[in-house]
Amino acid sequence: MDSFDRIRLVMALVVGATLSGCGGEKAAPPAKTAVAANGSVVRPPTPSDSLCPRDGLWRACHLEDRINKAGMGIKVLDTITVPYFAERGTRYKIGKTAKLVTFFFADSAAGAAATASLDELRLTPPRDSIGKWPTAPFEAIRTANMIAVLFEVTAGQAERVRLALTAGAPQPYTEQAQTLPPATAR
Repeated sequence: MDSFDRIRLVMALVVGATLSGCGGEKAAPPAKTAVAANGSVVRPPTPSDSLCPRDGLWRACHLEDRINKAGMGIKVLDTITVPYFAERGTRYKIGKTAKLVTFFFADSAAGAAATASLDELRLTPPRDSIGKWPTAPFEAIRTANMIAVLFEVTAGQAERVRLALTAGAPQPYTEQAQTLPPATAR
């Protein structure tokens, strides 16, 4: 066997190994939720948990996962109420200084109705820059059934959060079998 035949054999083995390792992967099964001795959940659900279903709606677990995957740490601070929304919001700290307040609604129509009379960018009454927020909002992001309001952020942080959230709510896994054409030697 000359060196050219050896190279072809090695290439064929590499291609074969690559093709056999990539075919038809299925979604990971739901992870088990860890429970402490007293019955409390010791970690929040993640997108692979059955407690955090992927049904096209935003939930806190999806938001936290998306922000973490965008490379920014996120931590729950507390809850907040504002007179504009019946729902309580969750206040997060992103990175070292940025704050994010989120409100989750039953669907996108409920979120749109809640913000119909408010300023689009700051979610405040018309001609009011702060409203009932703790500080002046930097930006408001509405996506599907979630409304997120950014505070104390830099333009770069705001862009990263905006891109992570406006990519859309987590969609259901689809079962798509991947078929590859048969490999033929030439």
